[in-house]
Amino acid sequence: MASPINASQFEEFDITSSDGERTVSLIGGILSFQYFENLLSPNVTATLSIFNTGNTTNGQGLYNGLPVRGGERVFFKIKTPVEAEAEIDVQLEHVLYVNKITNVISNKGKEELTLHLSSREAITNEQSRVTKKFYGQTIDKSISQIIKLVEPLKLTKFEETENIYNFVGNLRKPFTIISWLQSKAIPVGANSRSAGFFFWQTRKGFHFKSVDTLIKDGVEKGEELPSFYYSTTYDSSLEDAFKNSKKILSFNVMQDNNILDDLNSGTQSTYRIFFNPVTFEFTEPQNSIFKETPTTTLGTKEEPPKVADPENIPANFMASRIISEVYDVGTLEVGVSTQINYNQIDTTSQAITRYGMLFSTTIKVTISAMTNLVAGDAIMLYFPKTTDEEPEIDDRMSGIYIIKELTHVFLPQNSFTSLKVVRDTHGLYPQK
Repeated sequence: MASPINASQFEEFDITSSDGERTVSLIGGILSFQYFENLLSPNVTATLSIFNTGNTTNGQGLYNGLPVRGGERVFFKIKTPVEAEAEIDVQLEHVLYVNKITNVISNKGKEELTLHLSSREAITNEQSRVTKKFYGQTIDKSISQIIKLVEPLKLTKFEETENIYNFVGNLRKPFTIISWLQSKAIPVGANSRSAGFFFWQTRKGFHFKSVDTLIKDGVEKGEELPSFYYSTTYDSSLEDAFKNSKKILSFNVMQDNNILDDLNSGTQSTYRIFFNPVTFEFTEPQNSIFKETPTTTLGTKEEPPKVADPENIPANFMASRIISEVYDVGTLEVGVSTQINYNQIDTTSQAITRYGMLFSTTIKVTISAMTNLVAGDAIMLYFPKTTDEEPEIDDRMSGIYIIKELTHVFLPQNSFTSLKVVRDTHGLYPQK
């Protein structure tokens, strides 16, 4: 069996000057390479620390010989050293570009520097603005049109949304508008009414997917998901559960519910009132405490945490967050209209609740390098109970998690993958 952590295998690692005239191989001079994906980021990033002699190119070091000033193209192909897993192969649409140079050290003919890399789409986004009006179409169709400003050659299919939303670009950046639309979007489906989407980039491209779908896809795959287990010793009694799993090298529970944050954000309940600019009236605030829970969760459905002494709740107790906004009505139409653009009364609270619940538990795990994983994937984690008795699976902590952040770390001597995973509820067995 392969070692949990093996040396990195760089098959190709080239940097090309911004004018396209010079290409230099970086293999042999790589001190570290870290590749990042994030469920909350529309941009894949990486950092590359390299070492070279003063005779790399044109008789000079890389920094002045190429030269490296920003905008250089970096192509890399890295083979996963464990069990022939899928490889990172960033090319064509997924080539990364230098956006910043730091830690430049030059001494006695030797040079070290760190290159900060971003996707080409991130650079294009900063140079693009949305100017047109979007009217009479669903949010996913609008986003499909907007994304072509930064990725015109690749057709990216997004999850369909149910609601129509009208708006004007107002010279905002594409990623800014898409992020603004996320919380307003409702997935298609009679049993999937909660608002809340994510827009993010992985090595596979862009994704626009609802929180509901991320969870539903994970629950439906169940035991077919990539699985990992943590154990300091070999427990023969857990062999059946762990036989198809890979080992967790280390883990840290970063957060397991935060009552004050939940109350502050309105995850548990909100009080909503909106001003109608057409009628100059306020919506009725009654029944505005939103406590509805989603139909599908990653674990066993459970009540939100409560303070231990409920008898001390003050008499004027109400929802922890008050939402007061201008009602989105009468926009974009010719003349005066009372047509509702979208249902803010429901979707505002639904989105707050869905996002807040998903991030209620966060665990950081380190595993052997697995570049077939991407941010947004669902995985199964198994943890044993802390007990002096016969080992058994902790069916509260174990279960399905969503990858929020992913970092592949490649060093000359070893490689590994660090994951920050989240879930909305506890329990090994999900609520379907």
